Amino acid sequence: MRKFLFFTALVGIIFGIWLFGDHFSAQQREATIHHSSSSIFADAVMITNAEEKNVYLYLVFPSGEAANPQDEGLAHYVEHLAWLSALGGSGRVQTRHTNAWTNRFSTGYWQKTVGGELHGDLRTLISVSMPLSVEPEFALEERSIILREYDYRIAERPLYPVFLDMDRVLYGYGTLARSIIGEPSVIAEFSLEAAAVLHKQSHILSDATLLVYGDVNIAQFEAAVASLAGEEEPKPVTRSTDTWVEHGSAKDSAAASLPALSEGTFLYRKLVPLAPCGDPVHCAMVAHIAESALVSSLPGGLAGPLRFDQFVARSFSFNIGLIGNDYVEISFTAHPDNGVSLEELESAFRNAFLTTLEKGLTQETFGRVASRVEGQLSSVLDRDRPSYNRDLALGRLMLGQSIFSLSDKVITVESIRLEDVNQFLKSLLIDGREATRLVAVEEYFDDE
Repeated sequence: MRKFLFFTALVGIIFGIWLFGDHFSAQQREATIHHSSSSIFADAVMITNAEEKNVYLYLVFPSGEAANPQDEGLAHYVEHLAWLSALGGSGRVQTRHTNAWTNRFSTGYWQKTVGGELHGDLRTLISVSMPLSVEPEFALEERSIILREYDYRIAERPLYPVFLDMDRVLYGYGTLARSIIGEPSVIAEFSLEAAAVLHKQSHILSDATLLVYGDVNIAQFEAAVASLAGEEEPKPVTRSTDTWVEHGSAKDSAAASLPALSEGTFLYRKLVPLAPCGDPVHCAMVAHIAESALVSSLPGGLAGPLRFDQFVARSFSFNIGLIGNDYVEISFTAHPDNGVSLEELESAFRNAFLTTLEKGLTQETFGRVASRVEGQLSSVLDRDRPSYNRDLALGRLMLGQSIFSLSDKVITVESIRLEDVNQFLKSLLIDGREATRLVAVEEYFDDE
């Protein structure tokens, strides 16, 4: 009798593990992500990883160049000065353990520390929101550094002026068309006074997200965040994306030639309003499946007609990006194969791309791509989940988007159906803002 009861109980336990295993697994995965209420941050997020012996602190302000009402590139200059004031020091002795960034959507700072120094280093990190305390001579030096950074970036990117020109077509008079680094003539006139004004407008802690990752537990994290209470009174900030893109459709096509280019390049970009597609994680994963299908060699993909069947493109890249909850941006870059003109490449791309948008994916293509995406997500090992979630969360914050997790993606992919993806693809057919560039290699003739 005892053996029977033991056996029955054992079967029940095994059945329960089998039945609820996915649920327990999801809970375990989510236990590595913790949100803490804070009186000074918009959100405070912790992702613990006992395998990582350091602690990484990230402070992300949802204000980048697109929110800068002053000269183009000034947000980047402000980031340099705020980092220099709080973290860099005039000798830049900490540069291996801290840095910063500016993009269109955000300005962020990070610092590497250890659990025992969490409180002090966190206070140092949030001091980037304090009024700039840079000596005028260092501000001038930093301006010169940005000018050298401009030279380096442009020298390494011969297509930079082409992309900048396409930005102006794609976004029109919207603030997303602004150059993040600015032009040399404008950079040379940056002033510490103007930077201080923009810094005060953009570096508001109650608008920022704190992300802490590494060897830290919930108790340490919440104690460190609580110790900052009262440092700054919350300041309500209302941000609008209405000025990001000029309203109305636009279409612009041009040919150009560049001497620094190593091979001809075809560029296509299109911006359309984001059609209703569910919550942010659902929209993101529908777009990801659509993109994965289009870059594949499966029926409906671009690799077959452009590379493996007709040998039109030697190589190409294709991306579908979501801009907040408002827009979808499509970008395609390709290099023609031997004997193929840029015009022929453009024609082949448009035919293949528009056919898929109009007809949609087949059930077989969708099934294989969705299964592949689900497999890639599920293959992330337990030990790698924290770092995956850190990269995912940080990437979302950098783009001014809401955070979700690896398990959110897994659960969502399982719920997506063929009609969701085909409806999304069809929405890309509507008139939007479109820019096409055929960029050839400028030929050099020696007169001698």
